[in-house]
Amino acid sequence: MTALDNLRARARHWWSRDAEHLVYHFLPAAGAEPVPRDSYLRLWVGDLFVAEARRHGADVLPALRATVAMTQPNGLRGVRSTVWQAEPGQEAQGVRSGALTGWFPYSGGTVSVQACLYAIKANDSLRLAMDVIGALTSAVVPSLASVAGLGEQLAKGIDRVEAAIEDAGSGPVLVLDKDYAVGSSTGALHPGHIVVINTPARSFDVGGLALTDGRLTHDGAPLDGLDYLLIEIQATANRDDWAFPRLDELFQKAKEAAVRREAPILKRLREELLVLVYTCADLTSADQRRVAAQLKEELEEAGRGVSARDTITSIGRMVAERGLPNARQVAHLTISDLLG
Repeated sequence: MTALDNLRARARHWWSRDAEHLVYHFLPAAGAEPVPRDSYLRLWVGDLFVAEARRHGADVLPALRATVAMTQPNGLRGVRSTVWQAEPGQEAQGVRSGALTGWFPYSGGTVSVQACLYAIKANDSLRLAMDVIGALTSAVVPSLASVAGLGEQLAKGIDRVEAAIEDAGSGPVLVLDKDYAVGSSTGALHPGHIVVINTPARSFDVGGLALTDGRLTHDGAPLDGLDYLLIEIQATANRDDWAFPRLDELFQKAKEAAVRREAPILKRLREELLVLVYTCADLTSADQRRVAAQLKEELEEAGRGVSARDTITSIGRMVAERGLPNARQVAHLTISDLLG
């Protein structure tokens, strides 16, 4: 069993043990449900609160461990595990938000979300461990498609921390373990906010829950006396983040070779770049073709000495300054067309 398996099993155990003592609710947001192969998803920490942090201030740190997995219809599974913390000085107050994942293509199937919210004492060695793991995870591009080896190494560190917490007779203040899928009657995959509150569901009216200036409220008042977690599911057909460091590096090298008229180097780099983009697991099939087609044109212009495009040094700049072709224009684009 891998460390990722251990994390999932531990959260599942805690959830099955504590679910009846927690409020679970979904606040839908405007927007259509994601379309397989044409939409991107992103999970975001909308807000979180640890009641003990309000009582003890900076002596207690809220820390969130989350694992997001997407199981495709063909059985393949992408996994992202991370530790997320509030900024220093924000332990007890203010809206806390940040990305749990970057945009990833929704290919159909099930998206599983596990989250464990902890209250960790400032003078505890576990805080240092969470700090180290959090620093490592923040250095990784949050992609479900490309975490493989490093993701497992990070999971091992998180697993050791959680095992130590469990051995000490403690655990998270609340936990979530839920599957979401398009058309599901128990967990519809739709833009909105997952709400988990550390209070018995039978005595809590979820009808009073709302978002007010980014914070979770109940009947118009803050939930300061309860531990809670808010995770947002975002969906879009048009991503706003085009940061691909490895592809950008290849793009710059290929463009430099084109400008210097180094034909053999350009041919090698151009082929490597276009194949990687055309098969990039972090892009929908339509965007794979759109980005590859625009990159091909950009390199051709650089080879012809078109100096007006010198400011374009990354895919992000290319998209911002040039845009991308319409999906219908490149719907039948093949890898042979690109490399020919």
